[in-house]
Amino acid sequence: MDLHVSKEYTTARFAGPILGRSCIVTYHFGGIKLAKPTVFITAAAALLLVIGVACGGAAQEPSAPSAPAAQPQQAAQQQQQAPAGQQQAAPQAAATPIPTVIATATPSPTNTPTAAQETETLGGTLRIATIPPVQQLVGSWLGTTTSANTQVRPFTDPLVHTDRFDGSLVPGIATSWEANEDGTQWTFHLRDDVDFHDGTPFTANDVPHSAALIIREDAIATDTGLFRGLFGDNEEELLSNIVALDDNTVQFNLKTPNSLMDFFAGAQQGNLFIYSKAQYDAGGIEAYENPTGVGPWKFEERTIDVNLVYSRNADHYRRAPFFQEMEYVLIPEETTRLAQLTTGQVQIGEISRELHTDAQGSDLAVLQSELPSIQVAFIIGGVYNPEEAGPCKAEGFENCFYQEGEPHLNPMVREAINRAINREEINTELFGGIGRQHTVWGYHPALPGYNPRWTEEFDDKYGYDPEKAKQLLEESGYAGYELTLLLTELPGVPEMIPMGEAAFSYLTNVGINVETQPIKWSDYRAKYYRPGKTHGTLAATRGTYRPADITLRFYNRSGDAGFWRTSVDPMTDVLYDKATQSVDPEVKAQALSDLGDLKFDLYSEVPIVWLPAQIVVNPAEIGEMVWPGNINASFTHTEYITPAN
Repeated sequence: MDLHVSKEYTTARFAGPILGRSCIVTYHFGGIKLAKPTVFITAAAALLLVIGVACGGAAQEPSAPSAPAAQPQQAAQQQQQAPAGQQQAAPQAAATPIPTVIATATPSPTNTPTAAQETETLGGTLRIATIPPVQQLVGSWLGTTTSANTQVRPFTDPLVHTDRFDGSLVPGIATSWEANEDGTQWTFHLRDDVDFHDGTPFTANDVPHSAALIIREDAIATDTGLFRGLFGDNEEELLSNIVALDDNTVQFNLKTPNSLMDFFAGAQQGNLFIYSKAQYDAGGIEAYENPTGVGPWKFEERTIDVNLVYSRNADHYRRAPFFQEMEYVLIPEETTRLAQLTTGQVQIGEISRELHTDAQGSDLAVLQSELPSIQVAFIIGGVYNPEEAGPCKAEGFENCFYQEGEPHLNPMVREAINRAINREEINTELFGGIGRQHTVWGYHPALPGYNPRWTEEFDDKYGYDPEKAKQLLEESGYAGYELTLLLTELPGVPEMIPMGEAAFSYLTNVGINVETQPIKWSDYRAKYYRPGKTHGTLAATRGTYRPADITLRFYNRSGDAGFWRTSVDPMTDVLYDKATQSVDPEVKAQALSDLGDLKFDLYSEVPIVWLPAQIVVNPAEIGEMVWPGNINASFTHTEYITPAN
């Protein structure tokens, strides 16, 4: 085994055999704090893992915590069919499974329990101090995927589960799934032993109902535009395309091909969570103020700006939690969250990296996700597709989207912004040096579509050079132009506002006339990027470790399917459609790479770093906490958190 030591966090990690699964456990030796993965594995678990490696391709050795963990690239080339006798026949001929970017090609049992997971020792109340979500909700269609994954995922599941170790898609409520040859029809086979918390059985009829919620008139979900495009603009059309074939089989008939339907069904970056049709039929949409669900936790109550409370679902089909109750304590102030941790009022807290040293000095431990979870960047506003010129659709807004004369439409201005930003200093001062190079927003070297050229040329094209930035601004004719720097933050990166403050200094230094504006993310969403009014702005953002085409849809796709709609070239949409509609993995990867070339060469965004997700825990109270990091939330898989023994 190799021992890797992180000086910034006084932690150590062993990179052990592929059969081992690691989690950070804190030890104290004469005032020195070590975080060492403890390998928990039984003979039976080892056998299961051997089988998984044999079926799933070459194994990968865990990496040190300071380096990005490589998620397996495309697994095998088809989804496993359910065993004969367990699968209901679809009305059409047998489909040819198609590949997806990160889904496990062969669904297998979810995470093998570690030794810590084999005990039924229960804790009392698990309290977690978090940044208040962008939208406080229990209806997943009423906000972003971040808000949904934070607040909804505990009490109800998506169709497809996410492995907590490698982030792959594995069976959950859906035991298996397949697609036809052109990716326009996906069939999911469902468990027959799942009940809602109120005792009513879950059936395939709950799936189209849950999908229809996402396109309601009041829906502002991340997936609203996507689902309207794939299945229909109204409930009647959607319900004709998402059909329960029987109680345990649901079929999605897509209006256009898409190779990521299982990813959407896993809700890693989306909103398709299961809600009870029976509860809706009995009480209408108001019944969902106190929703029943199929998750490992039961929703109990919430107080806006104060907390959310969940209780243990002892009968969950996958994993009953190890605590009787879980409470999210919503605390906007960073120092208050840390104080609650150090005084024992909460066991887990979301704390910015600049305070991690203080946390460790108080005998707390810093844990991190299994994958390189978070990509951080600045989004350059006003870079819209010329085909989206014209008046706004949104009431109260004029002159949205493409506007001639916008300084950010000039690639020299975008390069100047990139040259003005000192990435190394941001990484060192704000992130403790744990960040890794980020070359193109939306792309990670371990995922399909990445072009090694971007790594090779990054320093030459994007390196910190304020004098070059000044020269570019002069040559472009926009020296001294006015820019609004929006200071906002999202859960997972408490440093977003300090990042913006640093950018103010860098950009002012090269002669840009910068005005800062503090703003809540929900207001940024409603007033700027959703209605197409980002002209003359710059804002920090963060995304997750996910297929590139997911990030591209959010940030670079024009039309109603997109959000920011940053488009440095009209070919952006053409290449995006080619990538998402192709069922050939090589064609898909090439289209993604070509689109990435456009973004890289034309300075589409300001990529900063890749980071692991990190959380601070009290090791006297918490035993094991493992989460993948590729779900759009600060942490997940809370049902697997164990109390300290």
